Amino acid sequence: MDTWRVLALVAAASAASPLAVRVVPEAEDFTVVVSGTASAPAAGAFSGMLALNGSPAELPVAGIARRNADRQELTLKIRYRDVPEDWVNRFRAADFDYRLRGTIAGTTAVAWSGTRRWAEIEVQGRKEAASSFVQLGQIALTEFSLFESAARADVTVRNPLSFPIKLAGAEYRLEIGGRDVGSGTAPGMLLRPNQATTLGLPIDLDHGQLLAAAGSALQSGGEVQGRIQGTLTVRLPGGDVPVPLDMSGHLSLAR
Repeated sequence: MDTWRVLALVAAASAASPLAVRVVPEAEDFTVVVSGTASAPAAGAFSGMLALNGSPAELPVAGIARRNADRQELTLKIRYRDVPEDWVNRFRAADFDYRLRGTIAGTTAVAWSGTRRWAEIEVQGRKEAASSFVQLGQIALTEFSLFESAARADVTVRNPLSFPIKLAGAEYRLEIGGRDVGSGTAPGMLLRPNQATTLGLPIDLDHGQLLAAAGSALQSGGEVQGRIQGTLTVRLPGGDVPVPLDMSGHLSLAR
C-alpha cells in the first residue's frame, strides 16, 4: 500500500466523530446505530471491533454503513450472549467509554473513540423490550378471610447474558383500582446465565385497603386487575443498576 493510500485511510478515520447513538433492544440481541459527521462518508458492509470502558476484550461486530449528506451512519446488531463479562464489570452509572474500529466495504477506515453519557443515548422500545426479560406470572392471594390476607407475585426474570448476574434485591407495591393495597421486599439472588428464574415476591397486604378496593369481588371468587410497581436492583462491580417494574395481571385466590 503506497503512502498516499495510507494517508487517505487515516484522514477518513479521523474525519468522522460519532455524535449520536441509538439503541433498539430486542429479546435476543440489540441494534446499535452510531452516526456522526464525516468529510467523505461511505456506504457498504462494515466489519470491525468494539470495546467499552477501556476493556481489553474486543467484540467482533458487523453491520451496514450508510451515508446521508455529510453524515456517516453505522448499524450494528449485537447478541447479548456475546457481550464480554469484562464490559459489564467495568460499568459506570454516569457514562461509558467506547472504541470502535473497522472498515467499510473493505477500504474506508473507521476509528471512533470517546466518552458518552448514558443520558445522551436514545433507547427505542424500552418498555416493550423490558417485557422480554421481566414478566409477571400471577398475583395470588395465599390467604384471604374477613380478618386477614396475604399474597405473592410470581415474576420471571431472564438473564440473556453468558455469565451470571447478581440480583441485590427488590422492592415493590401492589395497586388495585388506583389504591395501594400492599408492598414488599425480596432478598438478592444469583441469576444464572442464559436462563429464566421465577421469583416468588411476598406482598404484605393492608387488609382494610384490600377489602375496600376489591373485597366483594374476591369474596365471590372473582378476579380483579392488579398492578405491581417497583424496582429490581442488579449489583455490578461498578455500582447498582435499578431495573423498573411495572406489570399488570389478575389477582385471584391461589389454587
